[in-house]
Amino acid sequence: MTVLTSVWIAHLSDLHLPITGRLQIREIRLKRILGLLSWLTRRRHIHHLRWLSCVIRDALSTHPDLLAVTGDLTNLGAMVEFRNARQWLDGQNLPPTLIVPGNHEILVRENYAQKQALWAPWLHPASLYPRLSCLSAGNVILIGLNTARPSLPFLATGAIGKAQLDQLAACLREARSKGLCRVVLLHHPPTRCLVVWRKRLEDLQALEEVLQREGAELVLHGHSHRATVSHIAGTDIPVISSSSASHAPGHEDSAAGWNHIGIEQAPAGWNITVQRRFLAPSGTMCDSPLLQHYFLNRPVPLSSA
Repeated sequence: MTVLTSVWIAHLSDLHLPITGRLQIREIRLKRILGLLSWLTRRRHIHHLRWLSCVIRDALSTHPDLLAVTGDLTNLGAMVEFRNARQWLDGQNLPPTLIVPGNHEILVRENYAQKQALWAPWLHPASLYPRLSCLSAGNVILIGLNTARPSLPFLATGAIGKAQLDQLAACLREARSKGLCRVVLLHHPPTRCLVVWRKRLEDLQALEEVLQREGAELVLHGHSHRATVSHIAGTDIPVISSSSASHAPGHEDSAAGWNHIGIEQAPAGWNITVQRRFLAPSGTMCDSPLLQHYFLNRPVPLSSA
């Protein structure tokens, strides 16, 4: 068995695959009607499959060890979209991949079991922590949180919930005891001021308290459709977001793109590098100076053994 001394992660978010096909009669709700109108009048001109194809082709050309997808593959959370997303995912020859859902996946209250089953190969529920999803490569573990919750029309809020936070705390402690680099994935931003109030993470403070207490080496998210760097409040834990992977080129921080993340264990800690790649108006993928940060000497978690 080959032991990876360095691990490369491709981070994508907010794919918003195009809406094709029809909704089932029972799926028609006010919020989906509003979402469909938004897609037809505005969003279909912003998100396009050809831009997503450039991004995924670029990301896979680097042969990442893990692919982290922080939600919003769909627009309405309809069955036809889940099926189309499954077909798209099956056709990409992906590396080991972890998907956490976004608010567009769980737009309204309904039974999502059949839809989740379609994405089962990429959800990876943890056996000891069934409310979380986990995927590992070498000495790196991706820990996925589900922040997607149904909300009222014109809201796109998220929440984690106490049960999931309790399991997150336990999982972070266990991973720390094993000396693993802990990368937490969620859709909604775990920091303030990155999105407007109606798109916020409702239990942000509770998540901050868990991360302040248990620690993590890196947090990845989406939802804002912008590439940013921040930190968990009261800590030095870096928080990285990605723009929508299907967004029209234009502004460098919002153009379709992805994050190329390298993690290597050094004698004094984790060497973590982050390079943003974005789609230029010319149609070529470029390195961006907006995200080219090196988080050197992040302390290696102490083993309890």
